[in-house]
Amino acid sequence: MNSKNSEFAGNSDKGMSIGYINEESKAILNLKRGFILVAVILFQTAQVFSQNMSYDNFDGKKVVLYGARNGVLDSLAKNPGTNNIDSSAKCAKYTRNGEKKFDNIKMNLNGQLSGVSAFATYLGIPPKIKLKIYTNAPIGTLVEVLLGSKGRNNEYPAGTHSQYQAHTTLTGAWEELEFKFSQIPEGSETTDAEINQITLMFNPNSASTDIYYFDELSGPMVIKPITEEKPVITDKKEKTAPGKKEKTPKKVKASGAK
Repeated sequence: MNSKNSEFAGNSDKGMSIGYINEESKAILNLKRGFILVAVILFQTAQVFSQNMSYDNFDGKKVVLYGARNGVLDSLAKNPGTNNIDSSAKCAKYTRNGEKKFDNIKMNLNGQLSGVSAFATYLGIPPKIKLKIYTNAPIGTLVEVLLGSKGRNNEYPAGTHSQYQAHTTLTGAWEELEFKFSQIPEGSETTDAEINQITLMFNPNSASTDIYYFDELSGPMVIKPITEEKPVITDKKEKTAPGKKEKTPKKVKASGAK
């Protein structure tokens, strides 16, 4: 082989080596990107699950008080049919008032909701408000949740921050509904830092008198308000009774003093 052919062969080998190295680098880079993507997905999934808390399990643990409602509420009702979705002995039972088209239940939180903006979005895979429900109402019945401010009594739309909707898929059995973000109503004057009340509506804009059993409404975390502790004064000066002179401490002579 002459020198030119040897030089060509050498350059060809170098080119093949460089090409092989480039392909290997690309494979490693793609592998790293894959790991990063999986890590991001797992992180987002963990965030979704970590952002939900139960507001009332009707077995003694709750962060809400039930306020105004149009129908009849029994917060210590017997579970009508336990299953793997809800095995609790107790739950809530609500009989809808057919005379009120927009019959609702107000739930007052003992703090403010945190991280609501993560729920109130159409982007990505937002965390979901959830509710366990048992009803004989027709399949496809609308259930709605409104997040708002009890300072405005969650009046619509000014006192409502955001709305969430779900539809039943079963009748006569427990299921867990996942609520999709519907909208921030036009005219809302409530920010996500002012939310301390939940409004629950079964089959709104109807005259139905159906009965709904529900349990473990869950959603954004509740942050209890921080209260300032008043300082405790322990060195108060004793008051002198009226008409008496304040006593002055006697001077004690030092030992050996004349």
